[in-house]
Amino acid sequence: MSDKSECQLDDTSSETHQVLTDLSRNLEQSLLKLQRLGPKLSQSLHNDIQLPDRANALVAAKAIDTLHQIQLLLDPPVLILADHFLGYVTTKCLVAAVECGVPDALKNGPMALDGLAKATNTKPDRLSQILGILESRGIFARESDDDVYSHSPASSLIQSDHWTQWHNWVRLYGNQFYDIARGIPESIKADTARCAAQVNFDTDENMFAYFNRRGWVPQLHRTLGGGASAQLPGILEDYPWDDFNHGHVIDIGGGGGAFLVGLLRKFPTLTGGIFDLPHVIDHVRPKFYGENGEFADVKDRIGNDDLIGGDFFQSVPASVFYTMKWCLHDWQDDKAMIILDVIQRNIVRTPGCRLVVLESILDPGHSARLSRYGDINMMMTAHGHERTLKQWCGLAEKSGWRVERIRELRRAWVKAIDLRPL
Repeated sequence: MSDKSECQLDDTSSETHQVLTDLSRNLEQSLLKLQRLGPKLSQSLHNDIQLPDRANALVAAKAIDTLHQIQLLLDPPVLILADHFLGYVTTKCLVAAVECGVPDALKNGPMALDGLAKATNTKPDRLSQILGILESRGIFARESDDDVYSHSPASSLIQSDHWTQWHNWVRLYGNQFYDIARGIPESIKADTARCAAQVNFDTDENMFAYFNRRGWVPQLHRTLGGGASAQLPGILEDYPWDDFNHGHVIDIGGGGGAFLVGLLRKFPTLTGGIFDLPHVIDHVRPKFYGENGEFADVKDRIGNDDLIGGDFFQSVPASVFYTMKWCLHDWQDDKAMIILDVIQRNIVRTPGCRLVVLESILDPGHSARLSRYGDINMMMTAHGHERTLKQWCGLAEKSGWRVERIRELRRAWVKAIDLRPL
């Protein structure tokens, strides 16, 4: 009996070894092929100026999902755990690099460690440790075995003058939101009414009111506005906004205005308006009508009266076309249904009238992991959540809408959920 068991174990071990050997060989060959593509690969997928090829991006996402499934099968379970209970390390190392100015110091090319440390007023040995963990995650690059560092495609995005302004996300989410996450364990308990942000800051105010009191709202809008600008090219390219030709669009919950302004700049026949809370409108109005306002170039198509403060639980301005980006995920279904019902009752009904909701859709794939990050952030800050496709369709139907189509938007964290009134 013992000999038979050992024989079976040997056969199983041999089969496993062969599968793993073949896998390793195939992956190494594929890696070499990708490396031989050189700049062609980066140009096709990672050019931060132009959108990725649509077909290549879809295939890359499928490969990422498959590789992640393989990693989960092969990684020792304790390392999977360690990536999570030590995950704070990567976040704070990235914050340290940004706040010390490492991305800007590398702007003009590779630098030796000592020179980089001097330029950033950091200790060379400690800087090396910080860059070591970031480089292993694809942020910054180390050249050969020398202590010479340069930008990777990811680290180049967090230079302070990069048009995407992702460095603002590192600062806000790596500090205030990092602190908010401390409240997660308490907030999920059955007898706790506060969300994680309220737990951490020990307040019953909602996060937006608390941020406003602390003077953080400009930073929040600067960060979200930069993210909106970074994702805007795919949003503008991959949805048929020319259907709105010569129309007027109201951006509900339009925040800092970056999305609507980008839409108007791309489509010069459109006019628009922003509907948001009164203090948000007070923040955004100078961008259009203040001295040297950054949105002054489109103020002839967004009148002063089109910057409207109000409460979308009560009413919204009448319009044929509405957009709503990163808003409904703040609310549980009962509140979201009220918002959608209010819009449905105020929409000017024409054959093409619609509400375009720009939100994430929860998906299990690793390439869609941002939707799950967003889901937890909504839980932490607003008692909200992201939704699956099934949940979006159910929410729409209960609120007097039908989902006309879901559109993928390249290099955007959201999808375009095209809603038409029933």
